[in-house]
Amino acid sequence: MSVVGRASTVNVVVSDTAEAAGAAAGRAAADVLAKTLEEQSRARVIFASAPSQDQMLRTLGEDARIDWSRVTSLHMDDYLELDPTHPASFGTWLAERLPAPARPGLDRIRQDVDPDSEVRRYSELVAAAPIDLVCLGIGVNGHIAFNEPGDTDFEDSSLVRKIALAHTSRQQQVDEGLFPSLDEVPTHALTLTVPAILSARSLVCTVLGDAKAEAVAATLTGPVTDEVPASAMHTHSDVVVHLDDAAAAQLPEELRSGGRGR
Repeated sequence: MSVVGRASTVNVVVSDTAEAAGAAAGRAAADVLAKTLEEQSRARVIFASAPSQDQMLRTLGEDARIDWSRVTSLHMDDYLELDPTHPASFGTWLAERLPAPARPGLDRIRQDVDPDSEVRRYSELVAAAPIDLVCLGIGVNGHIAFNEPGDTDFEDSSLVRKIALAHTSRQQQVDEGLFPSLDEVPTHALTLTVPAILSARSLVCTVLGDAKAEAVAATLTGPVTDEVPASAMHTHSDVVVHLDDAAAAQLPEELRSGGRGR
């Protein structure tokens, strides 16, 4: 187990409902992208693909300030050995939820090619220019992207890697209705590493539901450790975590009441 010191204070915003939390996160992400596009010709953003991101993406996509023709979109993970057209494919899921003008700028992880070649290709894409924004969530076991507890290196020199999925992460996909049974959930995936995620200028994290409450508490109140990969966000200088009341249920009162969404 690796434990490192905290270098920043993560901003926490708690909203009464999942819809309100997602909308607040979407507005925060839109503010980052709008400011970036005021300052430079293009923006680069990495998205998570999960039900927790639905309302965030909807709110972001409705913001008239964003010129999506100037935005390059990437995503942070996807399954191996899954038909790219499968509705649970993260690239397909994301493409269906991004606004239409954003879809030409989405570069998907390829699931139907040699994984080692795709690791190299997608790593080159991530490294091609600075990342301005990452929109992410936290898994029920504290993972970010598919960086699993005990199988995560906060100092990984690679940007993308192949990983065996933890049982908890695979079960989460069933519990969230993305697959009908555990047997149908792939066992391996490609994922951006923690250093790749933390390379972004800003992080907007959205976490919803009581199933995530324990992971949220471990992330925000425990040590920075690879046993809770999401805790690495404490080493970043610009992070906001948007929660609904259910996801915030196990936080101390000062964190739950410190910032309220609208």
